[in-house]
Formats: sequence, C-alpha cells, structure tokens
Amino acid sequence: MAKPFIINQATVAFNPNQIRLNEFNAKTGDSDLQVTGDLDNFYGFMFKNQVLKGNFNMTSNKLIVADFMAPTTSTTAEGKKTTEAVKIPSFLDCSLTAKANTVVYDNLNLKDVTGNLVIKDEAVALNNLKMGIFGGNIGLNGTVSTKGATPKFNMDLALNAVNIAESFTQLEMLKSIAPIAKTISGKLNSTIKLSGDLTNDMTPNLKTISGDLLGQLLESKVNANDSQLLTALSSNVKFLDVSKLNLDNVKAALTFKDGKVSVKPFNLKYQDINMQIGGTHGFDQVMDYTVKMDVPAKYLGTEVNNLLAKLTPADAAKIENIPVNAMLGGNFSSPKVTTDMKQATGNLVTQLVKMQKDKLIGQGTSALTNLLGGNNTANNNTATTTDTTKTNPIKTPTKDDVKTGVKDVIGGFLGGKKKKE
Repeated sequence: MAKPFIINQATVAFNPNQIRLNEFNAKTGDSDLQVTGDLDNFYGFMFKNQVLKGNFNMTSNKLIVADFMAPTTSTTAEGKKTTEAVKIPSFLDCSLTAKANTVVYDNLNLKDVTGNLVIKDEAVALNNLKMGIFGGNIGLNGTVSTKGATPKFNMDLALNAVNIAESFTQLEMLKSIAPIAKTISGKLNSTIKLSGDLTNDMTPNLKTISGDLLGQLLESKVNANDSQLLTALSSNVKFLDVSKLNLDNVKAALTFKDGKVSVKPFNLKYQDINMQIGGTHGFDQVMDYTVKMDVPAKYLGTEVNNLLAKLTPADAAKIENIPVNAMLGGNFSSPKVTTDMKQATGNLVTQLVKMQKDKLIGQGTSALTNLLGGNNTANNNTATTTDTTKTNPIKTPTKDDVKTGVKDVIGGFLGGKKKKE
C-alpha cells in the first residue's frame, strides 16, 4: 500500500466455496473505508492461479485517491530510479458498489460520490458514477485499462449546471480544450466524450486525447478584463463592448484530436449585431479564429453617419448591414487581432456617394425635362408649329439652348449662382 494500512475491525466467515466479509473497517492515510461482500474461488486463486471473483459494497466518509495509488519505482541499468504506472491486477474479477461523502482526486473535492466499479482483465469500468462538484454535478461512464504498456482511458461525461470558470480552470484537460472559458461566469450543461493515454500518475496525457464537447451556457456573461484576447478584440472593434455579449443559451460544439481543438461556428448576439465565431487552437494555445459580424451602417464611423444623414428615410432603409470580419491569431496570452473594417467602411462610403450622385442626376434630368416642356403635350405640339395669332413663330430649341439649360439646372443643384429670371 502507499501508506500504512490499519484494519480496525474485520469479521470473516468462510467455507471451501466462498469467503464472506461481514465487516471490514479500515484506515490508510486520511482515508477511511467500510466494506462488506463476498469472495469466490479463493482456493482456485491460491492454489491454481485462477481468477479471484468478488462482489462488494463500500462506503467511506473521506476517500483520498492518492492514499491508495502510489506508483512503484524501479532502477534502470544505469542506476536511475524510474516511476512505473499503477497496474490493475489481472487476477481480479470484482464488482464494487461505492458511496462516499467526499473523494479527493488530485486538487478536486468531489461530494456525494456514488457508482459502480467493475475490475476485470486489468481494467476498471466505471458505471453510472455521479458526483457533486463546481456547484453542479457530473455523471461519468468509462474505462481505465493498464493492460498494455501504456495506460489508456475512455470516458463519457455529462456536466450539469457546473460553474464554468471553476471547471475550466481547475481541470487541466478542460483548461486546454477551452482556455477562453475561464473568462465566463455562469453555468454550463455539457456532454464530453474523450479518450487517450494516461501518464504514470494516472492523469491524462493531453497530447494524446481526442473527442468532442457539446456545451450550452446558462445565465452567463463575459469578464472581458480577465482576457488579453477579449481586451485586444474590443480595442480593434470600437463599437463592440465584449462584456455586454448575450451568452444566454449559447450552444458550442468542439472536437479535439492530436493536441488541436476545432470549434464549429456558433452564433452570438450583441445589441443589433449578429456575430458568428469559429476556428481552431492548439493545446499550445496558438489560435486561428474568425469573428464574422453583420454590422448596421450606423456603427461604422462619423463619415458614414454624415452621408447617411443626407439620405431620405426611404433611401436609408435600403442600406443593408455590412459584413465585418475580425481575425484572431497569435496565442491567448499574446493575441494578434486584425479586421477588414477599413475596407468595409470604404466600400460603404463609395456606395453612399454613388447614391447621392444618382439622386442629383435624377433630379437634374427631371428638372431639365420640365424646363424644356418635355412633360407638356401642348408645348411639344406648339414647338413644331406656327402661332397663327402672331406673326412671329415660336422658336424650336436648338442644341446650344439645351446645353445652356443643362448647365443652369445642374449648376443650381451644385450651389451655383441663381440665374436672373
């Protein structure tokens, strides 16, 4: 054992077929346990190297995993001591139904832990394991195997209403999968499937894990000051106040493999701006994300707003939202944020100026037509006939007359001096 094992009380009844543990009360380190149950095939195990079968119930007030799982050491040919992983015995075929008020695993304090463990073929199967942690609870099913040269695990987790910041800062694996989550306060519902190798101290080797995560945020908000990335994003996108993002019921899907996390694009809402975020990052924190924003024109600066003010309400309503993209690179502690804001604003200004020009030309053409009598049928008829009541005919406009009229009308619209009547 890792530490001295003190048996306070034990009551055993046995016969050639079975050993019954009627009472077993023991302590090791700071852990206590009480066990009852049966062992079958004890003589076959002792004398014929057969499998020892058992079925037990265990209760504990406090169980510290480290008290039981000290790795062994061996010495290499060079005289160096190496640490070997814990091996699950091959001779056990045992089922254990457990209940503990507190289980301490590494830096985690698990409350009201219940579940079933089946030890068989150098592996432990965890069935319907439930625990309270991070203000919510976690359900877990999976296996841990030490049969091969490298220990492996395969787990399905269901997180229900857990505190986001706590779970994504205290669990090293989750911290690597979603480092930005530490800046979010609120609750999370999530399902996580993952598998990979275990190190010699039975913790996941992050470089080997793969799987996926589907999460839904509840009553959540962003603490932008806690993230250099979000601070940099706000600095580059002036109209965006990250702390006011609406995260309620946001759903995100992630996959991870070979040390890289891929985030399927998901939608966010900021005031009247629709946003979509997606991309990848590595467990080394290097990232490549894009934030796509559907931005109303009013957010794109003074020049745009001055041009919008010159439009009629009908024309202003024709202006569609402008796509703006922010590219997030670098890493989470030293981010690089770039945008295509300048290009998007320039394209919009060009569009608005063209609308103004088209409007002026349209007004000028209409006024010129009226000036030359183009909308008056009587005038058009008179222009090509002779007034019989007078001796002088009405003059038909010449090419030079038209040029002069055009200059006068356009000049008036462009602020020129008003020609005397």
